[in-house]
Amino acid sequence: MLANVSRRSARGEVGPFGPDGRESPPPLTTQRRGQGRPGSARPSPWPGQVRAFLVDKRAHSDVGEAWIARMGWELRRFPGLMARVGQPFPTEEASGVTESCIRALRERLPWEPPTLAIHYQALKQFLRWANHPLAQERALWRVPAGAPVHRRWLTGEQLSRLYAGAHGVERVLVALEGLNGLRRVEVLRLRVKDVLLPEGCLRILGKGRHGGKWRVIPMQREVGRLLATWTRGQLEMARVVPLSRSGADAALQRAVVRSGLAGEGTKASHHDLRRTFGRLANASGMNLVALQGLFGHASPALSAHYIGLDLDELRTSLEKFGSFLGPVEGRRDGVEGRTAAARARRRTVPSRGRYAGTDPRGRPSEDPRPSAHSRAKSVEGSP
Repeated sequence: MLANVSRRSARGEVGPFGPDGRESPPPLTTQRRGQGRPGSARPSPWPGQVRAFLVDKRAHSDVGEAWIARMGWELRRFPGLMARVGQPFPTEEASGVTESCIRALRERLPWEPPTLAIHYQALKQFLRWANHPLAQERALWRVPAGAPVHRRWLTGEQLSRLYAGAHGVERVLVALEGLNGLRRVEVLRLRVKDVLLPEGCLRILGKGRHGGKWRVIPMQREVGRLLATWTRGQLEMARVVPLSRSGADAALQRAVVRSGLAGEGTKASHHDLRRTFGRLANASGMNLVALQGLFGHASPALSAHYIGLDLDELRTSLEKFGSFLGPVEGRRDGVEGRTAAARARRRTVPSRGRYAGTDPRGRPSEDPRPSAHSRAKSVEGSP
């Protein structure tokens, strides 16, 4: 047996024994711990890096626990977002984040600018912690304005198409914002117990980090019909629209695409629906005080800003005002007529010298006799 081993060793075939006849150690492999059998996908290092970043952030920074929790949530879903937008992210670690990944978030996700800004801030702090050079590129992290220079509104026909194209929770979202004028945060805070169907009202908690002021507003008829069906059988503490802020953004954009507005180049955000409600309600005859109550504004001036009255509408309002003041125009003409007659009467008063027919202030006097001053002048000049 040893002779056979020697012959195999001479040919370079070591086999299970080494050249000296002893058993050789098992061959070295590149398989990592936890990798499993060859060919299986190795675990992603991304979650471990995120945990290390959060631990370091909690230990060496004075930021609040709420922001640390939010950063963890944003970072943990980053690989899923890359798969969602079809962006290659093979390494799934901090060093594998490329400029294309960051641009894909801005260009391919239907997010509102505030949502994108929060995700960008969390990702940038994580990459700075990992000494990634992209964290220093300021232009790369620029968030788009999201809205044009002017405020946007939809027409009544566009709002009807959007409502018809929305399905399920999308329709509830569009109804509460476009037909009742609620804010996005107010819609997401609304619970089943706040839908007062017998009274036909909604109990709304206004904006604010820890909750704003409560107000009770009436429901539009279609909104009441929709919510009566939508909330049937749900628990009182259940949310009417069980979505996150980014989920609500995505739901609205799905409705915009399905309605055909996106194909026409028409954009619509949550606040666009709220402004559209105010503009159409005012055009139907609702006054600013009523709009202020529905919007929850502090003053009618802010409600007027939402409506966005243009020059044509202001001119139409002035014409209505002029027609309302029709009888006053006749009285004004009478006053002007009496003023013109008084001026003509003063011109007919005869003049007797420089100060004749005037009062001490130089105004025409109703007494046609010479004044005391003119009489004294005449006495001094007599022989």
